[in-house]
This record gives sequence, structure tokens and C-alpha cells, in this order.
Amino acid sequence: MSSNSTVPPTCEAVMKKAGVELRATDISVWRKGKLILDRVSFEARPGTLTAIIGPNGAGKTTLMQTLCGVRPDCGHVFIDGSDLYEEPEHWLRQIGYVPVHSVLHGQLGFQEALVYVGRLRLPSMPIDYVKNRVDELLTQAHYAQDDDRRRRAIRDLSTGERKLANILSELITKPPLLLLDEPTSNLDPHAERNVMELLREYAHGSGATVIVITHTLNTLDACDQVVFIENSRLGAAGPWKRVLTDLEKTLDRSSVGASPFDRWADVFQRYETTKRDRTTRPGRTSVVRRPQAGRSRPSPGMPWWHQLRCLLSRYMRVRLADKGSLVGTLLVGVSGLLFFVLPGGAFVEPVEGDVGVALLEARQSIGVVSIVVALIGLITSYAEISKEFHIYCHERLKGLSPSAYLVSKWIWLVVAVGVLAPILLIGFTVLWYAQPLPGFPAPSIGADVGTLEWLLRFQIVGLLTTQVSWMVLTTLILTCTASITLGLLISAVVGESDRGYIYLIFVATVLVLFSGLVRNEQLDRLVDALSFLSTSRWSFEGFASSIGMYCWGNAWRFEEYCSTGHIASIWLALTAYTLAAACFTVLVLRLRDPWYSRRANLRWLFASERRQIALLSAMLALLLSYTLFLRQRSYEYHILSYFGRQGYGGSNRSEYAKIDQADRPNWLQYWNGVLSQSWCECEDR
Repeated sequence: MSSNSTVPPTCEAVMKKAGVELRATDISVWRKGKLILDRVSFEARPGTLTAIIGPNGAGKTTLMQTLCGVRPDCGHVFIDGSDLYEEPEHWLRQIGYVPVHSVLHGQLGFQEALVYVGRLRLPSMPIDYVKNRVDELLTQAHYAQDDDRRRRAIRDLSTGERKLANILSELITKPPLLLLDEPTSNLDPHAERNVMELLREYAHGSGATVIVITHTLNTLDACDQVVFIENSRLGAAGPWKRVLTDLEKTLDRSSVGASPFDRWADVFQRYETTKRDRTTRPGRTSVVRRPQAGRSRPSPGMPWWHQLRCLLSRYMRVRLADKGSLVGTLLVGVSGLLFFVLPGGAFVEPVEGDVGVALLEARQSIGVVSIVVALIGLITSYAEISKEFHIYCHERLKGLSPSAYLVSKWIWLVVAVGVLAPILLIGFTVLWYAQPLPGFPAPSIGADVGTLEWLLRFQIVGLLTTQVSWMVLTTLILTCTASITLGLLISAVVGESDRGYIYLIFVATVLVLFSGLVRNEQLDRLVDALSFLSTSRWSFEGFASSIGMYCWGNAWRFEEYCSTGHIASIWLALTAYTLAAACFTVLVLRLRDPWYSRRANLRWLFASERRQIALLSAMLALLLSYTLFLRQRSYEYHILSYFGRQGYGGSNRSEYAKIDQADRPNWLQYWNGVLSQSWCECEDR
């Protein structure tokens, strides 16, 4: 190890953990009315390798899950005499668990993925120590320094190499208790022997407790103890030869002279899993207790900011390495091609011609933009959590913060989609498709001015300097951000299910129906009552207000009145929408913690994080109150506007209430007036 990677003494002490004694007592589990485990008890001592074997469907994987985070219906799991489920978040961080499926991102390289695991789980360790530890494990696994497989993507490795990668990822932290679910399945005999010898060496060399589920019986001689599960019950436990001899006593025929494999095959046939009639469900004996406030344990917990940095870095590497997903995201971002459907000059203020037709076209164009922006955010995020939910669940067992996990995805998506997509949309609208917003020069290219020069001279400068453009962009960015957060909420609700598209279709339908584009007198009241749930409604209203469409030809029948306070209220509403969706996403993720019931999780969440909940609730209340306040004041100024004396039959001269017309307003009235008064000027049409 290089001198610059010296490990502090306290860190070294954390890494040199002794093994722990595990004792399962009367474990019973029911799933959908079926008894999976029936009062199973066994022990595993430090420095030993224990194999759990048995026929398919006997309950082996369920037993393994109860040992690493999924609370059983009955029974207890003791680690060094302490009940695992009294302090699950403390003990689970010290348990290494390798499930059947891979829990590493397939887009990352072999070595790179292991380094990210080490950085995330060993926050107090220098980065050089983590890299050296990964290099040491790869060398022990016969991957030399110049082996190109170290840099090969996880998804491109063979099945055996992926299994080995997951095992090595758990060995990085040298856990005192290591659990593995079928680590040797689909491996050739040589690879199977290497894996079992690696686990045996780890158990005996470090004093750790290692438990492995296996269906392959050729390497049982590497195990110190065998636990045989049959028909949801414990069949036998002890050294493999003694267990085999005891089980053979129940056979009707003699196995004298047969090979150990044939003898085991006869035993498995004898104890093949069958349906059993269990009508009485045992009561829950495991008591959910809140950890005592006075208890103090050395905890390997990961600091929140450290998690965020590691997760953000890893997520960016995953997205950049996934070329297909990256191209898809960029294509969504340049969806300005959809503006082919917009009429020419749709956003130009109508000064001549039929004002009613111009207003209708403008509202339709704004509605299309609003819906497209909302759908872009939704489509790019609705599967971001569900597609790797098994990885999140695994890392959650190690102390991963749901909020840090959410924020790491949210930041990347907001920057790559939430900001970029609206800019590209407006850019296509203004620069390419000749749809200038109010305040831009009309598109007319002189004979002596080239297209590129004209764009650079007029349109780009206008896009960067026009106040209206910035207000429109801000509205669209906030809309896309809110939709991204809503998509992440959908993804968290879906979880491991692959039915996220059903939720997507439902939410997309809501966005379209409540966008403000669809007008139906019979549904107006319902739409008005529920439209606050649609991000596209806020986008539509903010866009129309920003370009001053309310001022066009005295458009009194529309309520998108343009005032600073009204637009600010829309931005506050979208911010509140984003914050509420993010809070619900974290809540859904927390309620999925397997070591408590959802009700207990909810109670524990409100008890342990009441300050954060109170702060977030206060922020939401403040945002919503200011939203309502600014909208009400703007509405009051809106209804003060009136037509001139000649009315509808005359010049249609309109008057707009201005704070300067008030008689000696105080400072509060003055600033309310500045924010709330209409931008429209008195002018004849």
C-alpha cells in the first residue's frame, strides 16, 4: 500500500471485525396464505461456513431473507445475543448479502463498480485504500492487473463472473456475517470449487460467519455445517456426512456403495416439496421495538452528503455509459420537431386581422408546448427507480438514505432534461421554425444577410436578453422539473413491478385533460377543481401570462391575466408541487423498508424525523399561502379593470387599475399594487 493511502487506526479497527454468532429461533413465515417456513431454528458460529440445502420450494431463500432484513411472522434472529429486528438499521449494515440476481449496475466496468461500492460503504476510508482493497480482491480472484476483464462492463461478463463480482462487492467491507443465495448456480465445476474455496478461506481466515444457499452438492466438503430444509421445516443440521447418514435412515432402499451425489439425489427425492394443509396461522411473536435512546453503538453509517456525492457520480457514469438511454434522452430533449404542427406566427401578438382566430391559435400552440414539456419530464423519469429497484433495496439494507438516492437522480434529470429540453424547445421555436415570441423581431432575412448571421445577430441575442423569453423558459423549466419529480414518484410506487406504463398512461391522460387546452362547459367546474394536479395546467397559465396574451384585443374571457404577482404565484405553485412530489417519493421508499410493517415504518418515521417533517410542512404551507395570496391580489386588480364609457359598442377602450392611481397608498399597498397590477396598457383596438 502506498504511503498516501495509509489507513487511520480507527478505520483499520472498523475493517478488522471479528465474526458474530447467528442464532435463528422458531422462524415462521407466511406468504399469501401459504406457510413457507414452520418454526425453523439453527445456529451458525464465527469462523465457519454453513450451507443451507434442500429441495426446490422448501423455503431456503425465504429463510435467508429473514436473516438479512425481511421480518418473519414469528420467531427471532439473534446476532451475538441481540435481536436483529430490535435495531435492524444498525445490524443490517454489518451483514454482507449476495442475492440470486446481480445488484451491480451493468453499465459500469467490473473494477469501477467495485470501487463505487467501496466508496459508498466506507466513507471514512481514503479513496486509495478503497482502490487498493478492490485491487487486492481482484488479484485473489485471479484477475491480474493487465486483465481486460477488470474494465469490461458488468453486463458483458459471463454469468459466473457476474456472480463473482457481486461476491467481491460484499467482501470489500469485510463483513462479520456474510450471506449468499446460490452463488455457485450455473457455474462450471472449476469455478464452483474456486468460489467455495474463496468463501471457506474468508470464513476461516477472518473469523467471519458465512452462510450460503446451494443446490450443487459436489462442494459440500468445503462447508463446516449443513442445514437441510424440507417442506418448510428443519430436516437436519450438522456436518454434511452426519446429516446425510441421518436422512438416509428414512429411505426405503439401501444406498450402500452409491456415490455421495447419488445418495443426496435419493434424499432429495424422498423429501421433495409437497403441498401441506396449514389452516392455523401462528401469531407474531417478534415485537417491534423502537431502539432505546440511551443505547450507543459504533455505527458504520454513511453521511448523507457523502452518499449524495457517490450516488451522483455513479448515476452520471451509468447514464453516460448507457448509449441507448442517453440517445433516447437527447431525442426527447429535441422534441422541438413537434412544432411543425404549430401555425405560422402562433406566438406573435395579433395587431391586425381576426383577433379571435389569433387568440385561438395562440392558446392551442401554448397548450401543445405545455403538454409536450410536461410529458418530456414524465416519460424520462417514470422508470428511473423501478428499473433498478432491486439494487436500491439491496443498498438500503446497508444504510442507503432514500432521500440521497432520490436527489442524486433528480439533479441529473433536472440538468439533462428539465433545463435542457425547454431551452431546446424554445430554441427550435424561435430560431428554426420562425415562431418568435412577443418582443422578438419578425423573421425577415435580407438578401445581403446570411441565415446563420441573421440567427446570431437577432434571434440568439433576443433569446438571451428578452424578458419574456426568460419568463417563459422559467415557467417551462419549473414545469418539466415538477413532471420529473412526479415521474420519480410513479417509479417509487411501482417498485419492482414492470407495470409502470399503466401509471404513466393514467397520469399522462390527466395532464392532457386538465391542461386548459380542452374546453367543455359541462366539465369546466370539474376541470377547475382538479387542474391543480396537472403540471401542464400551470405551464399553460404561466406561458400565456408571460407573453401577455390577456392584453391581446381585450381578451376578457380568459383569466391568464398578466401581472408579476400572478406569474410568481405560478412559479411558487410549481415549486410546491415539486417539493410535495419529492416528499411523497421518499415516504413511499421508506415505507418499503422490509424490517417493519408499513404502519410501524410510518410511526417510526414520524417519531425519528419529526423536525425534518415539520420543516418541510412549514415550507409547503409557506409556498402555498404565498401562491394563494399573490393570485388573489392579482385577481382583485383584474376585476377592477373595466371598459370605457362607450362600452362594447364604442371604441372598446379598456382601463386597467394602476397603483399610481390610488390615493396615498401605504408601503404595503404600494408593493402589493406593483406586484398585482396588470402589464396591459390602455390602448384602442
